[in-house]
Amino acid sequence: VRPSRGLPVLRAGRELDEQVLRSAELGFLNGHVPVTGILSALAVLAAVLDGRDSVVMSNEWSASSGTVEVEGRTVNHQYSKSWGFEQDFRAVLEASIFGMQWFSALRPYSELWVAERFAHLSDYHLAFRSCNRAFTIDPAKRLDHWCGRCDKCVFIDLVLAPYVTAERLREVFGGAEPLEDPTLAERFRGLLGDDLVNKPFECVGEVTECRAAVLLAVQRPDRAGTTLLHELAAEITEVPDLDAFLRPMGPHAIPPEHAVVVV
Repeated sequence: VRPSRGLPVLRAGRELDEQVLRSAELGFLNGHVPVTGILSALAVLAAVLDGRDSVVMSNEWSASSGTVEVEGRTVNHQYSKSWGFEQDFRAVLEASIFGMQWFSALRPYSELWVAERFAHLSDYHLAFRSCNRAFTIDPAKRLDHWCGRCDKCVFIDLVLAPYVTAERLREVFGGAEPLEDPTLAERFRGLLGDDLVNKPFECVGEVTECRAAVLLAVQRPDRAGTTLLHELAAEITEVPDLDAFLRPMGPHAIPPEHAVVVV
């Protein structure tokens, strides 16, 4: 236990099984580990051991959208962050741990809603990171900065672009902002639902809200010279309801006593 800003912090560690690390060598497909489901179970365990009665997650509406359709079935890379998983996991807890509340405070909201609010938290703009290269298994290969090229970097840049200045985002990405790199056009098109480019199996936003992000960002005066952004905007033929993404989007399980978090 270590204090942080005056509050105690309980830390839990995990290790990947050696056979998982050798999956390709052993002839197995390299599947996805439902890390949010694992972290949820760990958080509930920590809460019970520490005498707590609530675990609050930050899984948003967008995580429930599918990644790809395969033979009529929807495959969702982020299933353990989805509303469907939340309902199932809550049912398990209700049947086994009396009085334990586990829910997502962001469930009704889109990534754009989150980005719009995060834009006001300028103290954190140079401190946060959601880049694949920051979380590689081998610590020696991890970056201490944004790579500016992976699908996560591309999405974070796009979803913040309507609300954070171009100058600030260039600073966030260390001068390598994805929207300024025309070689990343196909990665952006994958987020926008281009029929010729698959949506990445990454924790990224839903297709229509990515289109909304483009159409909102392209209206900014400081984006007049961002050629790639204007090219992407010109390719969007189905214009979504831009305001809808800044309102609650769907159901949630936020208990009444925690309803103050719904704003």
